[in-house]
Amino acid sequence: MSAEKQMLRQKIRLHRSQVPSEVRKEKDRLIFQNLIHDPAVLNADLILAYASCGDEPDTWEFIRWALEQKKTLALPKCGQNHQMRFFVINRLEDLQAGAHDIPEPVTSQKAVLTEKSVCIVPGLAFTRNGIRLGQGGGYYDRFLKNYPDLYTIGIAYDFMIQETLPCEAHDCQIQKIITEITEDAHEV
Repeated sequence: MSAEKQMLRQKIRLHRSQVPSEVRKEKDRLIFQNLIHDPAVLNADLILAYASCGDEPDTWEFIRWALEQKKTLALPKCGQNHQMRFFVINRLEDLQAGAHDIPEPVTSQKAVLTEKSVCIVPGLAFTRNGIRLGQGGGYYDRFLKNYPDLYTIGIAYDFMIQETLPCEAHDCQIQKIITEITEDAHEV
């Protein structure tokens, strides 16, 4: 792990932690609205999402929406060797605290990807051309490398969009980034 990436992670985490809760709630609401109106999300037959934790952009409202819309929804479960697999959930009760206290599915139905599947990808920072700075575990990079045609959407607060980020050969790029600012939603 490069020292430059580690410094950037600390900087973004600090900035994110200092956003007042009222401001964060409004940003989360706008990200949610932009996400549920995205054509790829509306047309998806499978959505791979994640359960946000702490001061990450909130995904819980999106998860509830996907379940209410009867979308096939799958969340990740982290395994050994930093591997990650997605399992279908049908209700919030299908989740329980897993690795690092992150809510994970307790179901056993593996997600089966299709051409219309969409993956909502977390990140600490993104560039406008889809470079992503993750938490440092490499889970998403390993997973996405196996599915190069999977449509990916990163969600972030506007200040998480950077001009440049360090990028290594194993880092996967994201195809679209959605923030609370509608104009920031763009295809890479």
